[in-house]
Amino acid sequence: MLKKIVKTNEFVTFLILVALSITIGLINPAFFSISMGFDVLRAAVVYCIMAFGVLLVIISGDVDISFVAIAAMASFTTHMLLIKMGYEGGILLYYVIACGLGLLAGLLNGFIISQFNLPVFNVSLATMTMWYGFTLFFIGATSNFDLPKGTVGYYANFIIKVQDPFVGEAGLHVSTIYVVVIGLFVWWLLKYTTLGRGIFAMGGNRELAVRSGFNIKLITFVTCAIVGVLAAIAGVTQGLLSRYFNPTLFIGQSLLDVLAAVILGGAAITGGRGSVIGTFLGVILVQLINRALILTGIPVEWQRFVVGVILILFISIPALHERRTRRLARTTELAEE
Repeated sequence: MLKKIVKTNEFVTFLILVALSITIGLINPAFFSISMGFDVLRAAVVYCIMAFGVLLVIISGDVDISFVAIAAMASFTTHMLLIKMGYEGGILLYYVIACGLGLLAGLLNGFIISQFNLPVFNVSLATMTMWYGFTLFFIGATSNFDLPKGTVGYYANFIIKVQDPFVGEAGLHVSTIYVVVIGLFVWWLLKYTTLGRGIFAMGGNRELAVRSGFNIKLITFVTCAIVGVLAAIAGVTQGLLSRYFNPTLFIGQSLLDVLAAVILGGAAITGGRGSVIGTFLGVILVQLINRALILTGIPVEWQRFVVGVILILFISIPALHERRTRRLARTTELAEE
């Protein structure tokens, strides 16, 4: 059991996290503060929520990049709609409306992919551009800082508060609960449901999955729908935490950070492999790298370089291991002949 754990990509990610944390802590002791831990977790919340959805698509053997645009469209449209209605209530209605919009956007992806038998990446590239364009043209092109009274103070809604010697009072934000609940749901879906087995089967061998009786179109529909809903939750959460809603939310580096986190967490870009705990560790690692370079005085431009180098290692090592395994299997076959 222990040998299996040690050989996993998730364990390697964990070791890198530990080594990186110790190194940064030795350079800058402020890193070991409670506030820094809470800050990393808070920054990871939105990325974790999106990454859990992306994980499902990558395990199935595809790549979806439209989730960032769905997050922006669903959150900004919901916000502007409620503001125009004079809404002054709490956050629940934000999530309900945004999830509905995210679900429709996800189902649209699923319909196009299934109806015309197109690659997920191609369709998601088109719909990403479409949703950003829709938001900017029909909803608004500038950020909105007006918040309903019921949502004011959400950014400071903590589960627990502690006194930190470096910054004073620090807290663990309530949105951390979202990550736990959604993570458990995705873990259960992948491990104990027919849908989860179908997702892994698609990533392993799509033709074999079809012959085994898995409904590929239905799996694609459900996966795209989940990605859409989780993107909407992430978009609203980001808006409430930052205290403004942005029509171009997550444009730029956020997309790459989420994809990198999923791969760093052990998911195979070719499909068939991935886990919730690995994805969580991958997100934490990316967030840690971003903060580590700042705390150690290294220029921000190096963040992308470091993440890229680590990505190359994580992609190359499993490929080399697989090649070595095939070579050994081939040698064994020849010896038996």
